[in-house]
Amino acid sequence: MIFATVGTTLPFDELIEEIDRLASEDFFREPILVQTGTSSYQPRHCEFFKFKPSIDAEYDKASFLIIHGGTGSTLHAMQTGKPFIAFANPLAQDDHQAEFLQEVAQERSLFWSRNVADLAPLYERARAEKTAFGTSSRHRERLKYAILDVIRQT
Repeated sequence: MIFATVGTTLPFDELIEEIDRLASEDFFREPILVQTGTSSYQPRHCEFFKFKPSIDAEYDKASFLIIHGGTGSTLHAMQTGKPFIAFANPLAQDDHQAEFLQEVAQERSLFWSRNVADLAPLYERARAEKTAFGTSSRHRERLKYAILDVIRQT
């Protein structure tokens, strides 16, 4: 199962619509579950829910993750060690999700974009490379400093 999350604070209809479009073409070749949060678009070709008290179980069950570029979702995806792709939500204030993802990408291999039209090629690249993030203390330390640098610059 692929799990996609767009967070709970900002709508990200554009990403959900692209996931649903690709699902309608059987692009992913496996079931998809989408957490839609405050978005208004309701997928027709994959299962979805708006909110749950915790989405940890969905992260655990998933073989692949599609996430918005929020700090919490990105760090959670990295901790799972599963392949994922991230998209900066254009509604996020001051483009901070793109800035965060760009900082992380300087430290680690990361598949991300500002443009949801990149979903299919990024998915194929991530699947082909089977990139997964480790949770070694050295990597956590480097990531912590990258995050602190972003925070200090704001």
